[in-house]
Amino acid sequence: MSITKRSVVALAATLAVLAAQAAFAEDGSFRSVRSYHHEYITIDQGAETFTGGILRGTRTVVESSGGPFVVGSNSSSQCLVYSSSTDDGIALEAPCTATDAAGDTLYSRAARKQGDVAVGGGGAGQWELIGGTGKYEGISGMCSYTTEYLEGDWAVIHSDCTWSRA
Repeated sequence: MSITKRSVVALAATLAVLAAQAAFAEDGSFRSVRSYHHEYITIDQGAETFTGGILRGTRTVVESSGGPFVVGSNSSSQCLVYSSSTDDGIALEAPCTATDAAGDTLYSRAARKQGDVAVGGGGAGQWELIGGTGKYEGISGMCSYTTEYLEGDWAVIHSDCTWSRA
């Protein structure tokens, strides 16, 4: 076989593999509501306040384009929260693991730079989807979210997400 024919065959094979990968790629969007009970401690160091602790609660998918995020599906969730606050604002991070009824886990990390963690407060941020197990393996994506802190150490979080899996 000549070099030209081999090149054409190699190019055709490469294009076939890329087309097959694109055919198996998935993506979509979903909205969810999370309800968390939190256990925080706060340390005041004058100009800066540090808060840390855990969030435990549930996530319910309330709208979805399909895929692994089915409308009405629920999961339990745990997050570790760390924030620092100054007069200039807040820097909050929270890695989370959510486990659904089938035992599949979704890993995520929330971050926000506005608002607070006080009753009546909260704020908007971004939630990154970073994979998981089972139906969530290979998932990545981003969510915009808003948090509202309630009496009794409760928080409600509304999120709008887009996701993909290659």
